[in-house]
Amino acid sequence: MAGSYAMSNWSDLPTDLLLIILQRLQLRESLAFASVCASWRGAAAAAGVPSSCRTWLMSWTHLVEEESQPKINCSSTMTCKLRHLLDVNKSYDVDFPKDCFVACAGASHGWLVLVNHLSNLLLFNPITSDMVPLPPINDFSFVEAVYDEQGNIEGYRLLNYRFYDARYLATWFYQKAVLSCAPSKDGDCIAMIIHYDSNWLSFARAGKTKWQVASTLSIKEHDRYADCAYHNGRFYSVTYLGIVEKYHLDGPNGPTKEAIIAHRTFSCVLTRHLVSTPWGDLLQVQAISANRVDRVRFLIGKVHPEGCKKISPDDLMDHAIFVGLNHSACLPSKKFPGLRPQCIYFSAPWMTETFDLVGRCHGWGIVRSHDMETRIFENAFPVEGIPKGWRVHVPSEVWITPNM
Repeated sequence: MAGSYAMSNWSDLPTDLLLIILQRLQLRESLAFASVCASWRGAAAAAGVPSSCRTWLMSWTHLVEEESQPKINCSSTMTCKLRHLLDVNKSYDVDFPKDCFVACAGASHGWLVLVNHLSNLLLFNPITSDMVPLPPINDFSFVEAVYDEQGNIEGYRLLNYRFYDARYLATWFYQKAVLSCAPSKDGDCIAMIIHYDSNWLSFARAGKTKWQVASTLSIKEHDRYADCAYHNGRFYSVTYLGIVEKYHLDGPNGPTKEAIIAHRTFSCVLTRHLVSTPWGDLLQVQAISANRVDRVRFLIGKVHPEGCKKISPDDLMDHAIFVGLNHSACLPSKKFPGLRPQCIYFSAPWMTETFDLVGRCHGWGIVRSHDMETRIFENAFPVEGIPKGWRVHVPSEVWITPNM
C-alpha cells in the first residue's frame, strides 16, 4: 500500500549528530558545513569552528628550505598553515593537490594565485578546492619551453639565452598577482601580474590561453613595479619610486595606460601598496626605512594627480588595512571580529628592488601590526624564528578572506 511520508529536511538533523559529523571534518570541510544553513552554522559554532568571515593568514614558511635559493618539494600533497587573529596560538592545516603549489603569487577575493610545477599560474579556492588555470608561461614571447625525450616540459629558455628548471623558475618569476573579481562561469575575471623581476606588468582572463603585456620598465629607469590593485573598475600600478598609472585594457589598439602620478620620489621607501577603500578612495601605503627602534614607519596618503595627500588615522573611519603579497584590503573592524581600527596588518611582499634596505629593518619578514594612532608595532602572531639571509625578501605568508 502506497503511503505518503514527510521528507526529512537536512536542517532538522539533531545537533548531537551534527557535532559527531564535525569531529570528522578538516577545516575546509567544516567551513563549508557551516555555510549550509542556520542550524548547521550554530552546530559549527558550538564545535568551535571559526567563522569564515575572518581574515586568515596562510603560511608556508615550514616548506621553504633555508638555502641560497628557495626549493619546494611538491612531489606529494602540500600542506600549509592557516591562522586567524582571534586565536593566534592555533593553526589549521590546509592541503593542496599534488604539483599545484611550488610558490604563491597572491590572494584576491578569497582565491589564491599559485604557481605550479610547470611555472604556470592557477587560481585555487582553499575552501571549495576549485581551480581555474591562467595562460601558460610560455605564451610570453621571451619564454621558450624545453622538452625532454618523452615530450614533457623540463624547463624554459628565457630570451633565447639561459635555461631554467621549471620548478626553480616558478619560485621567482612572479612577484604579485591580483584579480578584478572572483572567477565565475561568465569569464569576467581578469588577473594582473607583476613578473620577471618586477619589470613587467601583464594581464589575462581566467580560463583563457593568452597573456597580454600592459607595461614594462627598462633597466635604464632604475625603477620597478611595487604593487598593483583593482579600483573602481580599473587596474592601477605603483612603482618603488612612486609613479602611479591607471590601465585601460579593452582599447581598440590594445591596452593603454594613463599616468596619475608621473613624478618620481627618491627616498628610503621599502615598498608601496595601493589600497582601494569602500568609500571610493585609492590610498597608497608606504613602508619607509626610519631611524627608530623598529627602523620602519608607515605613511598613508590619498592618491592624487598632484601627489599623495597625507591622511590622518581618523580618515580610515574604523577600518583596518591588510597589505603584503595579497590584494591589499581595507576592512571594517566592526564586521570582522578581532580587527583593530586604524591599524595596518602587514606581511612581507617581494622586495626585489630594495633588498639592501630591508636588512636594516629589525624583524622585517615577520607578520606584524602597526597602530596608526599610537605608532606601536606588535607581532600579529607568535614568532617561531626570525628569517635569515635571502628569506627576508622572499614572502612566505599571505592574507586571505575565504570566499565560499
